[in-house]
Amino acid sequence: MPAFGVYPIADDIGPGAQISSTYEGRHVTVLESDLIHPTHADGFADQYDPVVFGTTGLQAVGVVVGASPTAATSYAVIDTEGIWALDVVATDDAGNSAVAGGDLLYINTTTAVVSKISNQATQIPFGYALGIITGGNTESIAVKVHFDPSIDNAKRTYMTVADGAYTYGKHHTSIFAGGQSTGLEYFDQQVTGAMDGNLYGLGTWVELAAGFTSNASILAAFEIGIYDAGATLTTSRVVMQQIQGIFASAVDSLHIWRVNIAAAGGAITALIAFANPTSAGFVATALETSTVIGAMPFADIVGAPGIGWVRLYDAAT
Repeated sequence: MPAFGVYPIADDIGPGAQISSTYEGRHVTVLESDLIHPTHADGFADQYDPVVFGTTGLQAVGVVVGASPTAATSYAVIDTEGIWALDVVATDDAGNSAVAGGDLLYINTTTAVVSKISNQATQIPFGYALGIITGGNTESIAVKVHFDPSIDNAKRTYMTVADGAYTYGKHHTSIFAGGQSTGLEYFDQQVTGAMDGNLYGLGTWVELAAGFTSNASILAAFEIGIYDAGATLTTSRVVMQQIQGIFASAVDSLHIWRVNIAAAGGAITALIAFANPTSAGFVATALETSTVIGAMPFADIVGAPGIGWVRLYDAAT
């Protein structure tokens, strides 16, 4: 039996034979049973349906261009390119959203509904809108069908990084030309439902393989920085890291950081490592002559001693 559609299994045909030449191979012939298509009374795909096929791995898209299949064992001819008049639902992941020419369109891998919804759990890329639809409506417009999945759509990807300083596995550059921005690169995790365990928004881990050998250089799990190539910062309020919590309800406890160290070597060396005294704002003087103005909760240590406080002085003298 064929490995996929009408195509031969391994070694059934010699290398170099042309399998399909229809419009440079854009027509693919597959079983009706391998199609995800809109719902019809007979349960089978219709001619000119938008479809997803190759659901076990490839998940390609197209439009049925041959005769409507009449059984699950019938073959269907799918055009994987072209411009077609297709029904499109004017919604995106946030709700009703108008469709404009050039918008990216996606197809649901269960219902074959075409829309702007891009959730990777239910959608794959389908093509581009060439028409306009009012938000919330379902209308037939011209659609440029083109399956061009991004590697970012995969749940996990791999990339070999070359050795050397300033080499990156993936490098994003946002170009900003002035004004203001609350996120040149912004990641938003939307949460609903009931929490029944720990919940982390964004994480990064450096996974050290058994054969990895370190040296005296820095090994950092996460780095942030600001590089000044000659900007004017004389009136700037520079903040290296901003942490905000905007809560509409009371919380049981609130901490800026939580540290959980499970190290064979035992306790940490210090809370912070400074490259030099200037980095720490160090002042070589005693504080006994300054006035104590208060105290702050510095560390909440599970078990004894609990919350530890530090004194605050009015001057470094």
